[in-house]
Formats: sequence, structure tokens, C-alpha cells
Amino acid sequence: MYVRMTFFKVKPGKMDELRNLYVNEVIPAHKNNKGIRFVHLLEGLDTKDEGISVTAWDTRGDLETYEKSGEYQKAVARFKEMFADEPVLKSYEVTASSEPLILRIF
Repeated sequence: MYVRMTFFKVKPGKMDELRNLYVNEVIPAHKNNKGIRFVHLLEGLDTKDEGISVTAWDTRGDLETYEKSGEYQKAVARFKEMFADEPVLKSYEVTASSEPLILRIF
């Protein structure tokens, strides 16, 4: 399994607006992507202006197909006015898990 994480910081008072857009546009937009496992928005407990968008993918090919589709760039553009800084995107492979079945499936 492969995970993409976008780390971001929002302008003061913009997290509620960002969350609403995420729930209403980002999550539904991923439902038709091949290999998508989940889409999560994480919000900082101690730093209310920081968050992470997390998506998980069955294969590296599924992740790369999404990356090449241009959908990520479109989504980031929708949030641009809410971001305090440029978001940082990082991708990871899940190599150990409390759910060993996940590693055997892929």
C-alpha cells in the first residue's frame, strides 16, 4: 500500500472553510479513482492552523496514475486562498503495519 500526505498550514480562521471544501469536493472526487483505499483530513490538536491530507492507494501504479491525472493540482488550486504557505506533498510505501493482512494483499 502507498500513502500520499500533503502537509499544510492555513490562514487564521480558514480551517472550517477548508474542511467543508474537503468533505464536499475532495472526498467525493476520489471515489472513482482506481486503487484508492481512503481519504482523510487530519487537523492539528495543538496547532489549529496545521493539517495533513492523507490518501492511501493499493499500488504504486494507482498512485502514479492519480499524480499524472492533474487532479491533485486542481484540488490544491481550490485551496490556494486558504493556505498560509505552499503545501508540501510526500509519498510513502507502507512497509510495516499493525494490520499484517494489508502488507500481504499488496
